[in-house]
Amino acid sequence: MALPTPSRMSAAVRRRLDVAVAVIVFAYNLPIQGTASPAALLVPVGLCVPYLISRRRPVLAFGLVMTAAFVQPLVGLGLLVADVMVALTLFAVATARPWTVSVPAAAVAAGWTLAVTVPARDADGLSPGDIGVFVAAVLVAWLLGTLTRTRRLYVESLEERALQAERERETGTRIAVLDERARIARELHDVVSHGLSAIVLLSEGAASMADTDPDRARSAMLSVRDTGRHAMTEMRSMLSVLRSEDEASDPQPTLAGLGDLLDLSRTVGVPVTLRVEGTPRSPTAGTELVIYRVVQEALTNVRKHAGPVETVEVCMRWTDDGVAVSVTDDGRGGDTATGGLGVIGMRERVGAVGGRLTAEPADHGFVVHAWIPVST
Repeated sequence: MALPTPSRMSAAVRRRLDVAVAVIVFAYNLPIQGTASPAALLVPVGLCVPYLISRRRPVLAFGLVMTAAFVQPLVGLGLLVADVMVALTLFAVATARPWTVSVPAAAVAAGWTLAVTVPARDADGLSPGDIGVFVAAVLVAWLLGTLTRTRRLYVESLEERALQAERERETGTRIAVLDERARIARELHDVVSHGLSAIVLLSEGAASMADTDPDRARSAMLSVRDTGRHAMTEMRSMLSVLRSEDEASDPQPTLAGLGDLLDLSRTVGVPVTLRVEGTPRSPTAGTELVIYRVVQEALTNVRKHAGPVETVEVCMRWTDDGVAVSVTDDGRGGDTATGGLGVIGMRERVGAVGGRLTAEPADHGFVVHAWIPVST
């Protein structure tokens, strides 16, 4: 079974581990150095006890240990087993603090090692190699602590980047959901607004002719039936997207359906004509849907806001890089046709494919103009 890494240890486990290290070092030092004097007992205590706070306050722990270490030669004590705490607390400093703090600490620890070992070289039988080993042990403790800190910061940076990537994915998902909701809302608005406005006008006409011209009233009601069925079919197609991850089974409107769209407007009394200039291109299905919906919503606004009209013209002018679509009427126009959700939806549709749209009153009536790029 793998041992737990320090980062995975609980605070209680780390405290017990620190206490165990301090007690073991002190207990191992005690029979070797003995208790011949109070200093022989107090200095090891001063070296071992600060280690207990080395995780929370590494610089303070190192300072307390070095204070006891510098007192050590002053009271006539040579090298102690407990001096290992100098390296351990230096490791704690290098692990927790940047090099601007750990390098001076390492220099102090290495200087103390030389100050204690060099004068005692003859008395303790230390060779230059032994002194080098002591100094190297201090430097290795600093190096290991620095590498540990570097690895920890690297892992933290990876975790932060992973969290940031997850947040960006969640944000992208939310944006995609909102975009899809807006798209579906535009589709539903176009279908419902267009279909219901036609049904209302046809129903009013049928009601007015029910007594005087039953045949025409019957024909109008049949048109109501067909328009309602067509609107229900489109709504069912779009709502199926909400119930399944699959695409809608029914095809979306294309330019081939413009004729039926104009016929429906004529049926409800809108005298619309179509004028095509230039050579028609073959746009993508998405671009065809945008063109269809712009014409559909513009004609819906004519029925709802223009009042009595004599002429309504749909013009499609094809060029090498796109198509200009305009719907012009000679009705009363007005601000009611420019501030609704329909115009906003048209503008969003056209903008989504890189085009632009204007909807504004003209000299006599109202005009909707859209420029839609068509890639080759």
